[in-house]
Amino acid sequence: MHPSRRHCVHSGTSGRLASTTTDDIDALVARLKDRPRVVLHFHGGLVDDALGFVTAERLAPVYEAAGAEPVFFVWSSGLLEVLRGNLPQILSEGVFQTLLNRVVRFASGIVFQQPGSRALGGFTVPSTRAVASELALLRTGQEPYARLTPPAEVPALSEAERVRITADLAADTELAERNREIVGSVLRSAPATTAARDIDGGRAAVATLMSPGTVAELAAETAEAENRRAVVTSALLVRKTVRVVSAVVARFRHRTDHGLYPTVVEEILREFYLANVGAAVWDAMKRQTADTFAAASEPRAGRCFLDRFGQLLASGSRPRVTLVGHSAGAVFIGNLLADLARRRADADDPLPEDFRVHDVVLLAPACTVGHLAGVVRRQAELFGRLRMFTMTDAAERADQLVPFLYPRSLLYFVSGVLERGPQGETAVSPLAGMQRWFTAEGDTGGADDARDLRAFLRADATRTVWSPADGGPGLTSGARSHAGFDHDPEVLASLARMLAD
Repeated sequence: MHPSRRHCVHSGTSGRLASTTTDDIDALVARLKDRPRVVLHFHGGLVDDALGFVTAERLAPVYEAAGAEPVFFVWSSGLLEVLRGNLPQILSEGVFQTLLNRVVRFASGIVFQQPGSRALGGFTVPSTRAVASELALLRTGQEPYARLTPPAEVPALSEAERVRITADLAADTELAERNREIVGSVLRSAPATTAARDIDGGRAAVATLMSPGTVAELAAETAEAENRRAVVTSALLVRKTVRVVSAVVARFRHRTDHGLYPTVVEEILREFYLANVGAAVWDAMKRQTADTFAAASEPRAGRCFLDRFGQLLASGSRPRVTLVGHSAGAVFIGNLLADLARRRADADDPLPEDFRVHDVVLLAPACTVGHLAGVVRRQAELFGRLRMFTMTDAAERADQLVPFLYPRSLLYFVSGVLERGPQGETAVSPLAGMQRWFTAEGDTGGADDARDLRAFLRADATRTVWSPADGGPGLTSGARSHAGFDHDPEVLASLARMLAD
């Protein structure tokens, strides 16, 4: 192993050992013997392998100066490449902009009216031109509709409202033209046929990053139409757009919205673009952090490390262990603690009764509230102190993932687009690192999990550091961006103080 990687456990697909060997892990764990303090550091999901090694090289001296022997788990997600490459392109697509205008038009007309007005006389919607004017605020760095406040109660979309929106969209010539462009882009990539020429009308194809399944459905529906030259909006496109409007209204009804404009963006991405905004990468990344502890014929990095570390503990060595997880590293930590719990209950591979992790430190954790709630329920068994450094909601809102297009942070995006529900369905999920879920009683998702985690965090004020904050030694953070926590001098000083406590 290269000398700069001697602190690293490098895993690849399914958590298998990558450039690290079992001999490397033997040597790494041997260095932990008789060390008073050990830090296991887990970087976030926006970090690829190369940057993971750079992070380890940068932070190793910090931990060593604090008297701890560091171990860095280096793994790759590829999420950053997807977000950087696809998201700006998607948000700038002509079809996305048309969908955005239409959904904002209807959603704003419904959400911001008093419920009684809707019941008495339907709802009033702004013109497409008025919506375009409001959306133009993005070019000046302002968030559209941010100044408006919805009523306390937002009823669900009624059947009469659904029928009215469907009729309006079905007669929308611009939406029909967008459908022709999407279908034309598919047919132009296939062998030329009369049908293809008719649908495309001879115009240049317009590429889209819509999910391939959605594009295929639209193309199939159009190919079956009797009059392929008619400018009629696809019934499927209309149904999907109405479904997006309904989902936006439902999120305001259940108070899981992120503001009108970000919520509309999130729901369009869920309905039309999910395959190309990183959802599969996010799911695979989380599976990888679990698979690395699985029993398998090929060595898995996490399991191999804990096997050797368990042998070290069995020899009588008792280093004080601190776990540090940045962003998706919090998911990794949860899975590591779950494997420690398994080992404690395994008669053939017992964890010494007197061993517990000393500290769990989470930096802008991207795990769900439910995931962290499951972790803290096992505190007495598995670890001592927990401290979470993460941004205030004001700082979270200011940390824009895609400036001028998506005015919220990565955690907002993961919560609003990438997470899934208990049955594997796409579903808005509050993340542990978002102050919004902590302070807004309605923005919870799993009520029991949210209640238990709130109670745990509120029971001790030192368990949360809402950045930027100056709470004294060990409780100070200056980070104002999601990526900034493991670079911030104040956070690193707080970590050093915790290691010294």
